[in-house]
Amino acid sequence: MSNNHKIIGIICAGIHDSGTQNSVLSLIHEADKRGYRSVVISNFTYYGIDYTRAESEVFSLMDSPVFDGLILMPESIKSEQLWQKVLEHAKASGKPFVCVDRDVPDCFSVTFSYGSSFEQVVRHMVEVHKPKRLNFIGGMENNSFSEERLNVFKKVLAENGREFQPERFGYGQFWEKPTLQVLDKFYNGETEPPDAIICVNDTEAMTCINYLRSKGIDVPKDVIVSGFDGIDEERYILPRLTTAACEPDQMSGKSFDMLEEMMAGKTPEERLIVIPYKLRVSQSCGCIPHGEADKMSKLMELFISIKNSERHERSMFEYGSHAGELNSYEQFARMIPNFCECPSWCCIDPKFLKDDDSESAEDTVSGDEMLMFVHCDNCGEIASPETYTFDIPFYQKELLPDLDKVLDKYSALLISPLSYRGNSMGHLAAAMDSEGFDFLFTQRLISNTNEIFETLKTKIRLQKAYAKVADMHMRDPMTGIYNRRGFYMRMDELSKSGITNFELFSIDLNRLKYINDTFGHYAGDKAIITTSDIISSTAGNSAVCARFGGDEFIVAIPVTDSICSAPKYMKSVEEAAERFNSEDNEPFRLSLSIGDACLKVSSRENIDLAMKAADEKMYECKRRHHAGRC
Repeated sequence: MSNNHKIIGIICAGIHDSGTQNSVLSLIHEADKRGYRSVVISNFTYYGIDYTRAESEVFSLMDSPVFDGLILMPESIKSEQLWQKVLEHAKASGKPFVCVDRDVPDCFSVTFSYGSSFEQVVRHMVEVHKPKRLNFIGGMENNSFSEERLNVFKKVLAENGREFQPERFGYGQFWEKPTLQVLDKFYNGETEPPDAIICVNDTEAMTCINYLRSKGIDVPKDVIVSGFDGIDEERYILPRLTTAACEPDQMSGKSFDMLEEMMAGKTPEERLIVIPYKLRVSQSCGCIPHGEADKMSKLMELFISIKNSERHERSMFEYGSHAGELNSYEQFARMIPNFCECPSWCCIDPKFLKDDDSESAEDTVSGDEMLMFVHCDNCGEIASPETYTFDIPFYQKELLPDLDKVLDKYSALLISPLSYRGNSMGHLAAAMDSEGFDFLFTQRLISNTNEIFETLKTKIRLQKAYAKVADMHMRDPMTGIYNRRGFYMRMDELSKSGITNFELFSIDLNRLKYINDTFGHYAGDKAIITTSDIISSTAGNSAVCARFGGDEFIVAIPVTDSICSAPKYMKSVEEAAERFNSEDNEPFRLSLSIGDACLKVSSRENIDLAMKAADEKMYECKRRHHAGRC
């Protein structure tokens, strides 16, 4: 629970759908009026598609202890299986909750009277206009909403002494393409064309008007048309539709009345509240005239909307075009604020940013710990160092770090999933009551962010893989230290970085052939690996250690002051070899010959000269060893 605010969680899916948006915005407005803060949890998948893992798992955020109450929108979640999981979460949370737009058994619900509301539209078309040839476009076959509206149509016809004519009916599936197929049947068949068409939703009705206009048929002069739902897109069609629409403010008020009673520990008197749609008689049936002023007003409104959308689309194209320039997550974090339209918070599972070799797609599913990747307030401006951050940890159930402070400034947040190959990698939050917030823009930002993350993650993994392969070619496979090629490449890198003074050591493993011939190659390999471990562990992390041949090793130690440390290093190597001989149970004794030289790197030839000088001292030591004096 928040310390400063009471927070209502609004749980829905397909937030880009205009009908869902209108309901959500109305609920947010009502919450604000009553002094609450709102957090909307939603994804951007709408219809009948299998939700990705990320799109499903975002709803687990509703378990957050910050919520004082929940409003669920089951009709927006187009998977019954997912809806049941959401409902289980709500029940298990112990928080009061209300379901909106569906009568959910045993739950407090606010819904709409679709059948009686649709009947108002049908009666207006049949009884007021009395068309002679009335056609009907239904929804989906065997769909409860569709069949209810078809039965309403048949009932009104019967009550007015008219018969239902199957040839004047077709299933438009609630959307454009099947509706066009039904219209082709109406106008290309043997039946006389209609003078009225009733559609079960506004999408079908708008499709009708455009189809009829393409054939030179005037609405409403030649054919009257009606829809149902009152969707936002209907504002941009002329003539405006005769339809029926819900009154979201009434729905929101009733929902909060019910929820507040439950939050106060009371039980609402009614488990179910049913709200009728309101008949909206308009231009498509001819009851209200439309003129040039209407057209100009709508064209200007549509023009502005399109120009804004085009501007944002260009911005998102630029956003995506920078993906190839990125080489690190930090660079990406710096870039994101330049393309945000409103205050936003990008939260990432820290596992996602590790890019371990063992990581699989399933490993990126969000756990309890999260990191604030980017927080953007100065939208569209060049990011300052304070704008982005990698290392603000928080727990997923907190939703955001310092949520109370965020809600002091903004009254409503939208939280949607960020995904990597369909798996959750975190979430993005956007301030819905801020200037610049737009549902479509937020959807595009999330989509592009997902794609850039995937491109960048693949690039980073490839870079690591290439580096690993390159490193393998620079390493001796038995010991793991540099080989001859790797030694020269590393020395070149160090000299270019300004490190040029070294103490160089040539080290030889004595009697390797004897160890191999007497005790076997396993013992020889053990002697080589032990020698590598001794010379590298005593040299320090800054040294360059390499195996040049079977028993030949080179060590270059950077000189940081004028004091010669060669005797100290050689003594450390000798002592480590003696410890091995006294502590290990191997059948052989480890013996090393060492020679040293000072080196100021200027070229490969210069390195080779120093190695030659060190070799001479090493061979002198080896001769002493064979003579029993080393």
